[in-house]
Amino acid sequence: MKKSLFYIAMLILPLMGANDKTLFWNTYTEALRGNAIAQFEAGVMLERGIGVDENQTQSAKWYEKAAIQGHKDAQYNIGIMYAAGRGVEQNDQFSMMWLACAAKQGDKEARTLLLALIDGKSKSKNGSNSVASNAESIIKPVRFKSLENALLCSSLGDENKCGKLKEKQTFTSKSKQGSYYKISGIVTGNGWEAYEGDGWIEESMIELQ
Repeated sequence: MKKSLFYIAMLILPLMGANDKTLFWNTYTEALRGNAIAQFEAGVMLERGIGVDENQTQSAKWYEKAAIQGHKDAQYNIGIMYAAGRGVEQNDQFSMMWLACAAKQGDKEARTLLLALIDGKSKSKNGSNSVASNAESIIKPVRFKSLENALLCSSLGDENKCGKLKEKQTFTSKSKQGSYYKISGIVTGNGWEAYEGDGWIEESMIELQ
């Protein structure tokens, strides 16, 4: 899902400390000024309770503001929240609308979930929404370090699109398919940056932090 984002405290535990509140308010200030990237970041921080009390309703609000401005990750996240009824009233129609927007921008996860909703495969026998039940594991952020010679793939199921990492790197992820984590960001000495393009890494080749 990917543009470079402002450096923020989320998922950079060693760098957070006492600065997490300041980082949140700096991000929030930019969000109030209408910056779509900052609005998305504010949504993530509110969702995870980073530098501020966790607030799913406010998180959804900022995701939607960024989504309206065309932010792909925000479109995906608010689509998931509408599917799950988390922070907003459950609404498959709104969920499909936002997932379709993200899918049009090349988000494969959004396309997969959108097709599940359209095909009616999201309803289990007891009437619950399987997309919603999957959403919790899909969007829960994790942080991990790649092991030596770990394979990074730009596409699942195609070995020709996998290559060995030259050195250990620290990544973040908020979605998983099978045993593969989809990379959402890279943690560097300067902070966190969104991962450009698609990147997948198998769970046996990482160490969760």
